[in-house]
Amino acid sequence: MSDLLQQVESGVVREKLLARGQSILVAVSGGVDSMVLLRVLHELAAKHRGKIVVAHFNHRLRGRASDGDEKFVRQAVARLKLKCVAGRGNVRQFAQKKKLSVEMAARELRHRFLASAARRMKIKSIATAHHADDQVELFFLRLLRGAGSAGLGGMGASAPSPADAKVRLIRPLLEIPKAELLAFAKVRRIAFREDASNASLDFQRNRIRHELLPLLRRNYQPALDKAVRRLMDIVREEGKCVRAAAEQWLKGGNAGDFSRLSVAIQRQVLQLQLHALGNEPDFEMIEHLRVR
Repeated sequence: MSDLLQQVESGVVREKLLARGQSILVAVSGGVDSMVLLRVLHELAAKHRGKIVVAHFNHRLRGRASDGDEKFVRQAVARLKLKCVAGRGNVRQFAQKKKLSVEMAARELRHRFLASAARRMKIKSIATAHHADDQVELFFLRLLRGAGSAGLGGMGASAPSPADAKVRLIRPLLEIPKAELLAFAKVRRIAFREDASNASLDFQRNRIRHELLPLLRRNYQPALDKAVRRLMDIVREEGKCVRAAAEQWLKGGNAGDFSRLSVAIQRQVLQLQLHALGNEPDFEMIEHLRVR
């Protein structure tokens, strides 16, 4: 077994992502990340008697290239003798209707499709190919948007689907750098499709990937990725403590003086209360309520 396979298997066991014999829906775009994920999970499923179903969502953003991705995935899945389900969506139309960016619209439609497919096949877990480099990019995306600890903490190894809380997303490659995925694909001769839009600087994530991060690594911190992932872990775990304290205060029937709580817990209490009312508060709203 390769080092990458062992690392993924260890993470799956440590984070309790999969049970022996469990069925899993694997989201595959056709890019190197998801093709490596498919190969890794296919090999691990054979070892642990798991069952894999592949899901592909055609965003229809690149015309024939998007259709080519779908055809490529279907053919690759057929060679592995697995089942493939595919969906399509008009992302640009949905983005205009909902007044979302193309990136956010694509994400929402993709998650809706994946959750629907999982429910239809009675599968409880969806595997996505997010990796360590995605975490670093996400950190800077959220930092520039002024996110709090929950946002800056990044993705966890598992989380409820944003489209259906009863369906769980798992991220088996989250601790693996992109370079290792590329090396694995080369050694195993795993074919994949290049998405030309990944090079476009029209998207903020791509500007962070191709401009900001290389600058920071070159001129400020060569070990940037390691430092950022460590910081994200610290922020994520400290954020959990604050949330737990806020939840405990609320469960206690608001026993005790709100003003005597730490500022961090006050903010979390208000955020939880507003979320329960169906609101998505920003920092200014929470501060207005907190200090009035």
